[in-house]
Parts: sequence; structure tokens; C-alpha cells
Amino acid sequence: MTLRLTTHTVSTDTHDGAVLLNQRTGHYWQLNQTGAYALQRLLDGHSVDQVAEEFVAHFGIAPAEARHDLTAMTDRLRSSGLVEAA
Repeated sequence: MTLRLTTHTVSTDTHDGAVLLNQRTGHYWQLNQTGAYALQRLLDGHSVDQVAEEFVAHFGIAPAEARHDLTAMTDRLRSSGLVEAA
């Protein structure tokens, strides 16, 4: 699944990650560097499985854990109205 920011979401990079703001609700999310990197890869068109593979190679975590964490993050961002399927 390819993701994109919703039309009412703005993203700003910070020194330690990124902040996403839903301009309709005023709710925001702060992502650490790993979360911001993962989200950017997903917004660039990479799949959860592709990003999970990168995390497995880089951090040495189990593939199922990487997919679970990425899916949990994207599910929460979607339910918050910050991202949507492209």
C-alpha cells in the first residue's frame, strides 16, 4: 500500500524526527528519527515489507517485529487522519 499525507496534514522535520499536524483537528504526532525515516520511505512509494527489510538489515530485528511496528505506526497515522492510501 502506498501512502500520502492527507490534504489537511502538514509535516515538519525537526532535529530529532518530524512532527505531523492535522490542521482540521489540531492534533499532532511527533515521530522520532526512525519513525520519520520510515514514514518518508512509505510516502516515497515503498511498501511496509520493503521498509521492514531495511530495518531488519540495519537494526538486526526480527522481520515479524519490523512489519508489526511499521503496520502499527501506519494504522495509527491513518486512524488519526494524517495519512491515507494513495
